[in-house]
Amino acid sequence: MMTEHELFTAKQWLEIKNTRNSLLRETDWTQVNDHPFSEQESLLIKDYRAALRNIPQDFMSPDEVVWPKKPGVLVES
Repeated sequence: MMTEHELFTAKQWLEIKNTRNSLLRETDWTQVNDHPFSEQESLLIKDYRAALRNIPQDFMSPDEVVWPKKPGVLVES
């Protein structure tokens, strides 16, 4: 049986993964062949998406999670 702290931590990870998945979905369109980005911009987006995917492996605790900064090319003006 999980302790209250373990349940809380599991809930935090679930919320983090849901947010991460939402951010990835927001950028899925950037992965199609006819995207409007330069090669350099595409690399920035690729790195951003990789950082999002790696959050569960890169952080030992939900409290340590640092969200990657969205590339400027994706920030709405």
